[in-house]
Amino acid sequence: MITTEDVIAVKLDCIQLCKKMKDRPFIEKSFEDKETIGKFVHAIHKAEKRDGILDYGAIFLMTIEYKDGSTAGYHLNISNKERTPGLLAELPGTTIGYRISEEICNELRRIIYHG
Repeated sequence: MITTEDVIAVKLDCIQLCKKMKDRPFIEKSFEDKETIGKFVHAIHKAEKRDGILDYGAIFLMTIEYKDGSTAGYHLNISNKERTPGLLAELPGTTIGYRISEEICNELRRIIYHG
């Protein structure tokens, strides 16, 4: 299980659907403060598995960087539209997805698009 203490950075890369946005928030951004890292880790822990096989376009490539030098990759779909849930898919197998609640998604949306 991922803990905030084990993570040194959360990196987001704008990919696929993000690159098509008129007002994309950034090309690449790294978050290294523990409070922000904690919000991303919380989103991973609270994400609920979705039924069925996913067919989606990704918005962000999220890379979790650990103290020991290892990394974990995810597709993170947080749109800039209020009141919408998010999607998390662990890489490399992106056919299984996890729903991020609207409440948690709103927190991440503020960090990503308004931070």
